[in-house]
Amino acid sequence: MALPDETALHLLARRKIETGALPRVVSARVFAGNGSGLPCSLCEQPITANDYEFEYGDGGGGGKVPRFHLRCQEIWRSALAAGHP
Repeated sequence: MALPDETALHLLARRKIETGALPRVVSARVFAGNGSGLPCSLCEQPITANDYEFEYGDGGGGGKVPRFHLRCQEIWRSALAAGHP
């Protein structure tokens, strides 16, 4: 399944950060490896074994662990660096 285009992902990242669906800070704990098949926290598409999966800390204590495709975590981090929200 194709991921949404770059512009759509940037808009989605900003919206999810603003609503608290994505963390507003980057955890110091990050794990990377083959995809687990679980959905990406940004695009919501499965992260397959053919993809890299980036998992960040413990979700800020909320119990939900944010996980991303490589491209999606770059977009999320870019949105944070740009000051969104």
